[in-house]
Amino acid sequence: MSKLTLRQLNKQDEDAFFEGLKEWDGEDLDWYTFSWKPGMPFSEMITILENEFAGIDLLPGRVAHTMLYGFVEGKIVGRVSIRHSLNEHLRKRGGHIGYAVAKKFRKNGYATEMVRQALDHCRELKIPKLMVTCAEDNVPSCKIIERFDGKLEDKIWDDEDKEMIRRYWVSIEE
Repeated sequence: MSKLTLRQLNKQDEDAFFEGLKEWDGEDLDWYTFSWKPGMPFSEMITILENEFAGIDLLPGRVAHTMLYGFVEGKIVGRVSIRHSLNEHLRKRGGHIGYAVAKKFRKNGYATEMVRQALDHCRELKIPKLMVTCAEDNVPSCKIIERFDGKLEDKIWDDEDKEMIRRYWVSIEE
């Protein structure tokens, strides 16, 4: 596995961001970005991400969060969203951490490494215990969560996506 760096985007990442976006063609845009919309200037998205990190001008139902992108050899292979707190929706589905790796880059250990590095960011944010969720049938994600000592709390039905969700807690207190 090539070295992965997980970090926030900056203004110099425009080309990498739009190249990475191509890997999600035909997928729900939320797998790659929550903030960028077609036609939006990249600089506007950077401002939105900075505001979302600070909890400024959040859309209804959103909480402050940090969006981090996984870079390998200058290419974006995936992303991690760290929610600084939980609202009712995130308690059911989503939790503190959501991550995705583009299909082309899967099975290289990148998701595991992104989660490992994301836990360090959560420590910096002083979130001692994290909820992490995944679909019941997403075996790779279950394995990643359990690798980081995720303790299964329960399984609940998600009416929106019509599937069972596994809800885990990961303690990161040192």
